[in-house]
Amino acid sequence: MEKTTYVYDELHGYIKLTGVFRDIVSTKVFQRLRRIRQLPFAWYVYPGATHTRFSHALGSMHIADIVSQRLFDSGFITKDDVSLVKVSALLHDIGHAPYSHSLEPLLMELWGVEPGYLIETVVSQDPELSEVMNKHGVSASEVVSVLRGRSSSSILNDMISSDVDVDRLDYLPRDAYHTGVAYGKIDLHRLVLFLTPGTSGVVIPLKALNALESFYVARLHMYKAVYYHKTITGYQILLRNIYSELWKYRELREVLESYMSPHGILRTVREGTYYLWDDSLVSGLLNYALAKRVLSPEAEDLVYKLLSRKGYKAVVNDVRMCWSYRDVATKADELRAFIESETSLVPPKIALFVEAVPVYTIEKPARVLVNGRELDIVNIEESIMRYLPPLTCFTRLYALPEYETDVKSALTKFLKH
Repeated sequence: MEKTTYVYDELHGYIKLTGVFRDIVSTKVFQRLRRIRQLPFAWYVYPGATHTRFSHALGSMHIADIVSQRLFDSGFITKDDVSLVKVSALLHDIGHAPYSHSLEPLLMELWGVEPGYLIETVVSQDPELSEVMNKHGVSASEVVSVLRGRSSSSILNDMISSDVDVDRLDYLPRDAYHTGVAYGKIDLHRLVLFLTPGTSGVVIPLKALNALESFYVARLHMYKAVYYHKTITGYQILLRNIYSELWKYRELREVLESYMSPHGILRTVREGTYYLWDDSLVSGLLNYALAKRVLSPEAEDLVYKLLSRKGYKAVVNDVRMCWSYRDVATKADELRAFIESETSLVPPKIALFVEAVPVYTIEKPARVLVNGRELDIVNIEESIMRYLPPLTCFTRLYALPEYETDVKSALTKFLKH
């Protein structure tokens, strides 16, 4: 008799694990996700936001199971497709770096690799995970293709990577639940019930348009209230600056050496030791560095500020809806000119943050089935999405607390000229 495990999830109730899914969850590299928190530093604003990528991965698989089983029963996909999409959902976050989006922009820039590099490397190279997938006849290369959105099935691609994929359908309500904000609540059951195959992926029938619009609006509000909250983003930038400093100290570099390059990452994955690189390792190094006084006074001060919530202050916090990145570029150029001409401050004393975050994918927004025709939601006359700019643009200038007043004063004088 096949062994079965039931995991109780705060969002979905009991999630059933059997076969390949139970075995994947039991691997060291998947258990590592218990030690990778979903929203780094969100707990500095929302104390309850300490949930992990482990629960999110299970929740994404659960939603994929509901949708794929319905599509299988309707004859749209095969039984093998059901297994493939569920495994892909389960593994879609498997390689995230410690503190996830806090450190990954730094690592991707230094290494010159795509954001999916870590996940794809773990899926294809981890020996224990490979053994499990081979045992159950699951192809790692097919999983990677689905995760990249390049499999032969547009339905599977959209379920894992699209505007309305199982990832977003889980993390929006999950993150809203743990932060306590009301903005991320969506009509999950209606969206899951009405996701249906179209000519080039999944579509939503017109009768579920309100649920789809609510989903997009919730996503927009969560960007502003949680994911790009000025305080949360400030601490993520601060950790980035600290992490780049840690590499300069031999005693700390010896611990991090295996995780400092794509070659080192590949080696740890193939050796089966990637699972050790987690939030606990990084936070432990910070505590060790303070306790042993191995850092310079300047670097030590940054770590102290991070751990005691005395980090960056947003001197400028400009958030607006944009039609293109050009709308925010002018503001960014103005702030760069100010930094260069009016201050002698350089990072990490000061930090500029500029980002244009898509509300919907401009190239491929969700499609709606209207009288037998598949239309982009932004082309439907009655939809509010037709009139909503596609980007939320953030322009921020951060300064460490001791420089905040001087920077504000200098900025006021600069803007008057």
